[in-house]
Amino acid sequence: MNRILGLAVACVFCAGAHADITEYLDLYQAAVVPGSDSVVPDFNAGDYCTCDLRLVVDGDCDEWMWTSSHAEATIDGGVFFEHPVGGDGPPMAAFVAIYPAVEYDSFYCAIEYDYSNQPPMKVPAGSADNRPRYRMATWFDTPPNEGCGDFLLARYTIHATPDELPVIFRVQGANTTMGGGGYLYPYDLRLLVPEPASLALLGLGLALIRRR
Repeated sequence: MNRILGLAVACVFCAGAHADITEYLDLYQAAVVPGSDSVVPDFNAGDYCTCDLRLVVDGDCDEWMWTSSHAEATIDGGVFFEHPVGGDGPPMAAFVAIYPAVEYDSFYCAIEYDYSNQPPMKVPAGSADNRPRYRMATWFDTPPNEGCGDFLLARYTIHATPDELPVIFRVQGANTTMGGGGYLYPYDLRLLVPEPASLALLGLGLALIRRR
């Protein structure tokens, strides 16, 4: 998969000499699953793009451990993909084996272990508001590794037809830390989906199809 770092309006906030908290977007230009999904048979048709909202924590992480997140995501076209067997939290590995597209369901993530080690995630405890073009959640967490690491906060998969592209994706919110005394680490990230180079290739492909 091709991953592109979203640099649009990335905000970095530091609390003195304590923990550094940075949010960023990781864009999969086209999410592809092996085989087919009986519930979402068109998933590999190229109409789905996935953005991961990630959080990097370093510095004095054990004292200033990341403890909560708030995220509000909006899109101006298409819809946020909701797999019929998915939920607000990350899917279980058993479901992914049967319905591979559920791996790219839109969800929020609470971390117990590093994301590279399955099963790394649990369903977040908090509130959620999910609509076709708007998603909001507030949840709590206890990260591993004394609080340091690169963590998945949320996954957003956008389902949009070629006529609806490009889509402006925006996610904003704030995080807190254990020793921060209520101090908020806000962020505001925006991304064009697909990114301009891929959009140009898509336009060329459509033009060639129409000429045939």
